[in-house]
Amino acid sequence: MNDQQLLQLLDKFLRKECSPEETQALESWLERYESPYREAAPPDAAPRLAAVYDSITSRLQAEGEMPGAAPAPVRRLRWWKPAAAAAILIAGATAFYFTTRQPDMLTASAPAGESTFVELPDGSRVWLNARSSLRYPGNMGSSRTVHLSGEGYFEVAPDQQRPFEIRTEELSVQVLGTSFNLKAYEEDAELETTLVDGKVAVSLRNDPSRRQLLAPGQKLLLTRKTTAGATGSDWGDFYAQLQNNTKTKDTIATESLWRKGRLQFRDQSFSELAKTMERWYNKRIVIEDAALNDNRFSGEFRKEDITQALKALQIIANFTYDMREDTVFIQQ
Repeated sequence: MNDQQLLQLLDKFLRKECSPEETQALESWLERYESPYREAAPPDAAPRLAAVYDSITSRLQAEGEMPGAAPAPVRRLRWWKPAAAAAILIAGATAFYFTTRQPDMLTASAPAGESTFVELPDGSRVWLNARSSLRYPGNMGSSRTVHLSGEGYFEVAPDQQRPFEIRTEELSVQVLGTSFNLKAYEEDAELETTLVDGKVAVSLRNDPSRRQLLAPGQKLLLTRKTTAGATGSDWGDFYAQLQNNTKTKDTIATESLWRKGRLQFRDQSFSELAKTMERWYNKRIVIEDAALNDNRFSGEFRKEDITQALKALQIIANFTYDMREDTVFIQQ
């Protein structure tokens, strides 16, 4: 459901006007947004939704987005600035359960142009690629659920009693003890999970029935259906392809060289490569001629700066570029 529908449902629920189907939809939303921050849900959704409502209205009032609280017993969420209210609804709900149910979440991040390493409290090791972040419990005594935005390489400490789970915006990856690379930038057309060692199960968070077990050397490639020419098995909003590479060492070399400061790319369009280079070099790249996407690129950059990298690409494709401060404009 979109933000406007979510706001309307919350309002109707508090006035006891929701149909059973609407109540189910709202409770499903609450479960999805609460789940990263708690170990067990209270049995009744009503007080939890009321607490979310109170958190939202308090925040809106403090920021001057709505007047004083609506009179009881009918508390009605008004639409002064729907876009702002929608953003506060989602952020406020997660913040509420963050502070009350899981206060010890920590964050590791890698800015554009850099990568970073973090060792988790359970002994698992994670490398984060540029423009990526990882949220994880400061105490992993009972929960080993972490939240990834971007790309990470994981070496998970084995623990048969406490499965390790990684959640992205759209995926859930469940493991016992393994090494794998997970690439899930929200702006990319493709999501990639490549298993190096052990076993993982990849599923969609909004449809757990879409699930794939991976063996070492296998990669699950999920391509958004909005991508031109995308093919594969139907996975809701994605097409899924399971790719096999029996040479595990080759898989390691291909998927995680970024940990060693090497940017490797294979058969990428100019726009795909540009997104990777934006994160790698901390520059904005604007391709002004769509015809340039007819070119495909394979190669590797190590210590090259962005000027050297662009000159290397000019050997393959006929283009010019103009660099203005932090933006590179590319023309035919």
